[in-house]
Amino acid sequence: MSGPYDGDGSRNSGRRDEPQEWPERILQGLLIDFCCTLVISGGLRVFDAFSWWNALATMATVMLATVLLFVVFPGTMHGVLEWTWKALRLTAPATAWTLAGAATMALVLLAGYGAYNLWDGARPCGQPLELRMLTAQDSLTALRGAAQDFERDTGKRGCRKYSVTVVPEPGPVALSDGFARLWRSSVSAENEQLFGPQPDIWIPSSTAEYEYVSHAAVSESGRLTQSCPPTAKHPDDDTHSLELCGSLGTSPLVLALFPKANAPVADSRTDPINSSTEDLLKTISDAGVRLRNIARPVPETSGAALAVTPVLYGPRSAGDAEAAEAERFAEPADLVTPDTVSLLCRFRLQMAASGDGPPDDVAVIAPEQVLFDYDMGFTLGDDDRCHRVDLLDRDPKYKQWQLYPHYASDLPLLDYPFVKIRWQGQDSEERNAAVNEFRRWLKDNPLTMRGFRDRSGKAPSVSAEDKENDTLPNIQSFLEYSKLPKKVPYPGRTGFQEILDRIKNARPKSSIHLMVDASTSMGSASGGNGGSRLGRGAAVLQSLVSQLQSTDRVDLQFSATSPSIGLGGFRVEQNAASANKETIMRNLQAMSATGRDTALDDIVEATDLARGKQEIVLLTDGQGPKSTPGLDSRTARLSDFFRRHAPDGRLRLTVVLTGPATCGDTPVREIVASLPDRAGTCVELDDAPEATQAARILSDLRWGGRA
Repeated sequence: MSGPYDGDGSRNSGRRDEPQEWPERILQGLLIDFCCTLVISGGLRVFDAFSWWNALATMATVMLATVLLFVVFPGTMHGVLEWTWKALRLTAPATAWTLAGAATMALVLLAGYGAYNLWDGARPCGQPLELRMLTAQDSLTALRGAAQDFERDTGKRGCRKYSVTVVPEPGPVALSDGFARLWRSSVSAENEQLFGPQPDIWIPSSTAEYEYVSHAAVSESGRLTQSCPPTAKHPDDDTHSLELCGSLGTSPLVLALFPKANAPVADSRTDPINSSTEDLLKTISDAGVRLRNIARPVPETSGAALAVTPVLYGPRSAGDAEAAEAERFAEPADLVTPDTVSLLCRFRLQMAASGDGPPDDVAVIAPEQVLFDYDMGFTLGDDDRCHRVDLLDRDPKYKQWQLYPHYASDLPLLDYPFVKIRWQGQDSEERNAAVNEFRRWLKDNPLTMRGFRDRSGKAPSVSAEDKENDTLPNIQSFLEYSKLPKKVPYPGRTGFQEILDRIKNARPKSSIHLMVDASTSMGSASGGNGGSRLGRGAAVLQSLVSQLQSTDRVDLQFSATSPSIGLGGFRVEQNAASANKETIMRNLQAMSATGRDTALDDIVEATDLARGKQEIVLLTDGQGPKSTPGLDSRTARLSDFFRRHAPDGRLRLTVVLTGPATCGDTPVREIVASLPDRAGTCVELDDAPEATQAARILSDLRWGGRA
């Protein structure tokens, strides 16, 4: 009978049972692989934080390599495994003590690490470093979302490392003045800031806007660079510097139509990019759509609107008649706003307030990514009323208000450059490093995830399953009849100063007399927006003055009487082109309601009129019947005053009411109705932004929208 032992009692290795050999080999291999994993993971710990995933990945890699070597070199690997196993058996006691010591040390380190985390987590958060970012209204929603994500991604244990404040810019013209005055409200005011704290980052709508504003920035001991050095020190002799750091993404300007107007124009078989805006407008007209106006924001307060103006004007011609007609066509008094976001916000409010449909005879000029925010139902700008719309894909009412984009090769492509701003006395290494970190973060988390295109004008390609990011292709799910071009061309750009000069020549010149009721009642609360009636109205007039062009004229008179203030006192007259235009705005801001009531007709008749077209703008809270005895005779006398001073109808009165009186109350109603040739009109201030209300009033003054 044979067995596993010879007669001398020794083991016969040649007769070993093979099925018992492989489990032993596998166990040996696993032990060796485990030891290798410990060694490799310990080495990785020097370079990276420990992770169980790292250890598991290392173990899997070592095991896979062992199996492959056994398959390719079975004999060699058997020998290596035998030798390694014998070596481990000989050093088993030392290995055991080493592993025990390592385990003890690991437990001590883990306990200490856990205690540190508990102590660190119990500490209150420190003050985050505040970064101040200024951007165009068009990109406000996207960059605020990016700033919030940046704060979250750079924070630790729930504490923020940075706090990024994103505020909208006032427009290229006001921004140019701001840099020229070193961000102060006036040349003499050392500590009074113009647009809030001085920004560290500025994201304008285009490089053309940057170039226009930067000329003012370097004129006052500033410095301008075309690169973005990461560690360069700010020179002590520079008050500030602007450093251009490249584009964050692009967005083409488009001509958008509401559904009813879009239906006969849309054709998926044609090229989505028209050869020119003129051809696009002809296609719309040939489809039977008669456009009343193109709604374009005020160019002085919107870089995007300023960039698109030359396209709307057409090629330069000997006369300005065509440009004037195009300017009037692009500035409808009922839709004028300081920026595209305000216009789209107005549409959304109209959509929510009434069952009426949209103005289908109006086209809208807008950056593509702003239209994306509107159509996707995202928050629009700073207006609390234009919050996110969550029922966009369920309520048919919202479908009626969708805007469909149309493209043309000559429409500008906005490139949104990153501009680093460094101010004397604030340029620390910590702040500079924070700005650079935010810029690097934006490279890893580009704005193409928020409705923008890349730098070349190409739309991101994202799969339909990607629900995490709000990329531009997602708009197709709402705009089923619209064709989104994969790439849009870059048509070049025109300098902003040249465009402003063309606008100045195209618009009619205005001579505006601001009359402000400074009676005691104007110091009462205004209601809706808080503050006084005088403060609320003065803010609107300040914005109106800031939007005047260089060829306009404006003067200011107070209309209250008191022992120390005579009617028409503190009269200030300025050419709007003068650097002292801010004098009127400062006087509006500094007014106080201290005088007695003066009859409205007396206020108007006290106006110091000049020749030419005259616009009287009277800011008041209205008066009761008791304040206007003999109203019929007063209105007759005022009507005669208008006929005598402007028999051709060039003298007009606009009554701007702060409340509580309305345009239908006495005596405003009677005064406006009595003026000849429809020379009187009344405007009630509402809760819209001051810049928006000022733009509407100014457009009506320029183009005579009441007639």
